[in-house]
Amino acid sequence: MVNKEEAQRLKELGNKCFQEGKYEESIKYFSDAITNDPLDHVLYSNLSGAFSSLGRFYEALESANKCISIKKDWSKGYIRKGCAEHGLRQLSNAEKTYLEGLKIDPNNKSLQDALSKVRNENMLENAQLVAHLNNIIENDPQLKSYKEENNNYPNELLNTIKSINSNPMNIRFILSTCHPKISEGVEKFFGFKFSAEGNDPEERQRQQREEEERKKKKEEEERKKKEEEERKKLNRTPEQIQADEHKLKGNEFYKQKKFDEALKEYEQAIEINPNDIMYHYNKAAVYIEMKNYEKAIETCLYAIENRYNFKAEFVQVAKVYNRLAISYINMKKYDQAIEAYRKSLVEDNNRATRNALKELERRKEKEEKEAYIDPIKAEEHKNKGNEYFKNNDFPNAKKEYDEAIRRNPNDAKLYSNRAAALTKLIEYPSALEDVIKAIELDPNFVKAYSRKGNLHFFMKDYYKALQAYNKGLELDPNNKECLEGYQRCALKIDEMSKSEKVDEEQFKKSMADPEIQQIISDPQFQIILQKLNENPNSISEYIKDPKIFNGLQKLIAAGILKVR
Repeated sequence: MVNKEEAQRLKELGNKCFQEGKYEESIKYFSDAITNDPLDHVLYSNLSGAFSSLGRFYEALESANKCISIKKDWSKGYIRKGCAEHGLRQLSNAEKTYLEGLKIDPNNKSLQDALSKVRNENMLENAQLVAHLNNIIENDPQLKSYKEENNNYPNELLNTIKSINSNPMNIRFILSTCHPKISEGVEKFFGFKFSAEGNDPEERQRQQREEEERKKKKEEEERKKKEEEERKKLNRTPEQIQADEHKLKGNEFYKQKKFDEALKEYEQAIEINPNDIMYHYNKAAVYIEMKNYEKAIETCLYAIENRYNFKAEFVQVAKVYNRLAISYINMKKYDQAIEAYRKSLVEDNNRATRNALKELERRKEKEEKEAYIDPIKAEEHKNKGNEYFKNNDFPNAKKEYDEAIRRNPNDAKLYSNRAAALTKLIEYPSALEDVIKAIELDPNFVKAYSRKGNLHFFMKDYYKALQAYNKGLELDPNNKECLEGYQRCALKIDEMSKSEKVDEEQFKKSMADPEIQQIISDPQFQIILQKLNENPNSISEYIKDPKIFNGLQKLIAAGILKVR
């Protein structure tokens, strides 16, 4: 049964023990707290921190993973997980974890510092590992012979050792999936045999036989492929051989940019052997270079239409579709080009064509947006929006501002106006996005800062509201809206900090804020908050330290810290 009050009591006892360095006791309190509230992610975070302090990193990692599974968007969980992985010397895993945390909270200083530290250690450790490994190989005749057989042997061995270091629990699986020569190198690197199974000569011989069989099978497939190619060459008619000679001459002229001569050679090849789709493909390439895109399109379409007569392979047809797409792109016919790329992917779904299609779709969208820009029409729609706004018709005002922004996406005032309409429609998050965009376009736009402050105020982010008003007043000290907004916000914070009543909505919102979470989870701040709880008047001691006082101001504005 969940008992949050008991969990909170036990957590506070655990925090106290943690601050006093009594980590074993803190683990007991945090574990008991989890029993009373098993879905409180902070408890798992605290437990992970206590385990790490005792060097019990496997348990710390387990607790950190549980914390993240409960609350994936909390950066502190990633700090705990990375710390545990760091302690286990799983440096690559720790780096990945810190990067995941920074995706959630890009400005988190603790994550940034931890990432920098782990990267430096990883770099140093890699250098030491490579030097040690090379020394072992050079001094071991057997391993040295493996290196002479395969120049990439040291890299393969290094990657396997790194995998083992990152996942020591999976060592048997890792060794079972690698070549016996790699397993031998791993054992010599670590200086002992990992298992009786890996030591078994019969098992080693079996693995070696399997590897040799795989190698032979691959060689056999390659041999058959070459034989098939040779057979095709031998079965070619004199006409096909003669046509190919013209194609090769055409290719040489094409490389020399002698396009008229290349075209003649390809046409002669087609005249002698009209059923090879690649001659038409090459011919289309010449037309593209000559900027005769209509002829290139005509050539490609003819080749595609006759694909079955030509007995063309799927890959060949895909290439023709790609060339058709390039012809359309050069004519700015993007819809037809997109269709050609899509048909190409039906024939041969490869990465290069997928990337070309995505790039073309982005280009089409960008050019369409740019072509749509018209500042004069944008001004007309803005004026219509202003009229709707004056008449309290905010939905239509927003629609007009939407169109104005499409017509002129770099005008900061348009985003500010739309933010005003969205504010009236109680769509605060969307309005906030617009004022942030307005400030990005014009960092000196005071009106945008006043609106930003208002939005934070409505959303009960009072500290952020103060910051926005302050920024506006830095730009214009006499700005009436910023002055009034700042005073209103300061009064609200003062009233709230002295009130016995807790605003549950604001409290929950504040506790979900990564910046607030970072402050209250900081051990130094936890001690300060404890002292303030015992003696509220001691706040004057901390005013002298700007960093601490700034954090306290944030907690007061967030409704977490009461001042009486």
